[in-house]
This record gives sequence, C-alpha cells and structure tokens, in this order.
Amino acid sequence: MSGKKALARNIEKAASRNTTEHVVNAFKAALATVPFCGGIATLMTDYIPTMKQRRMEEFVERLANDLKALQDRVDEQALQTDEFAFIFEKCFRGVAENYQAEKLDAFRGILVNAAIGEDVAGDEQEYFLNLVNTLSALHLRILSFMAAPHNYLNARDISPEQISGGFSSFFPVAIPGIDIEVIKSAFGDLHQAGLINTDKAIFSAMTSSGGLDLLGDGVSKLGRRFVTFCTSPA
Repeated sequence: MSGKKALARNIEKAASRNTTEHVVNAFKAALATVPFCGGIATLMTDYIPTMKQRRMEEFVERLANDLKALQDRVDEQALQTDEFAFIFEKCFRGVAENYQAEKLDAFRGILVNAAIGEDVAGDEQEYFLNLVNTLSALHLRILSFMAAPHNYLNARDISPEQISGGFSSFFPVAIPGIDIEVIKSAFGDLHQAGLINTDKAIFSAMTSSGGLDLLGDGVSKLGRRFVTFCTSPA
C-alpha cells in the first residue's frame, strides 16, 4: 500500500463515527474512576444529545410557524437555489452548535428572510450569517437594544424609566449581570465591525442628555440592514 493510500485510509478511519464513539467511550471509562466526574459522563451521554434534539425541534417548529404566517411571500424559486441550500445548512448547523436565544432567533430570521426573497444578495446573506456565527450573544443583545430599545425593553419587562443617565449607568440595567467593562469591550467590537456609529469612549463622555435619547441613531446603516435580515418579519 502506498503512503498516500495509507494516509487517506487513516484519515477516513479517524473521521468515522465508530472511531469517534470509541474515543468518547474511552473518555467516559476514564472518568468513571473519578467520583466527581460522573456528572460529565452523564452530560456527554444524556443531557447534551437530548437538549440539542429538543432545541432543533423547537427551532423547526418556530420556523415552520413563521413560514406559514408568511406563506404568501415565500419565494418558491429561491428555495430551490444553491444559495438557499447553503444558508439552510449553515443555519441548522448553527442551531446545533448554539443554545443562546439571540443566536437562535438570528438564524431563524435569516432563514425566513432568505425564503421570502428579501432584497439581500447571496454574498451579503453569507456575510451576515458569518457575522452571527462570529458575534457572541452579548454582541447581538447590545445591537438589538440599540436598534429597537423600546421593543427590547418591553420583551424583557424593563421599564423605560429605568434607563436614565449615561451609558455606564443604563447599560447594566438593560443588560444585567454583565460587568460594565465586558459590555464596553463588546461595544467596541461592534463599532469596529461597522455595526454601530459610536465607539466605547461614549461610556465616559459627558453629555447634555441621558437615557434612551443618547442611543439616537447609534446603529449604522450596515447594522440596521444586518438586524433586519436577522429578524423574522413574522
């Protein structure tokens, strides 16, 4: 057997499901000897596969409901293109790999908008899809808050009256539980990506107004186009 053939066979064997299962079983067997690691073995065997399946089922149900609500707008020709097949596969892979509501909603929005033939070129769709995969749930949360603050606050039962003062005062209210320095860093990432118009220096700037008025038109045209494409019209 030539070296190339042997290498190809080894790669194929290493990628096979049986080999993967063997490695997982060996790992679980090793964990069984450590008392506190039993939970990890259970996580690998039961919890993760079950939650992933449930997540996929819930995603498919919500996607189907959206498409039913928008059935008069669905572009049947678009559904038969390589572009949609690519977006479809990538979105479902994203759902399998992510659990955060912000990401799942974005994947659903992308699929729905691609299905109804929104005026977004294939390359632009792929770019936005890659952005969803690259950005964290925190990035998407910040962008959602800035793009539609009242909708964001209503969805989370946060009173608009609680959003007062400067950025450093109201962002921890809008996005609780996250250290302000982490929020600033994520804010800076969004500015670098061209999705918002203001950099993180706004958190320390002195302003004449406060609260929601400070958000103004903080989301860029690119950012709004991205948010729109990642939001289901249903």
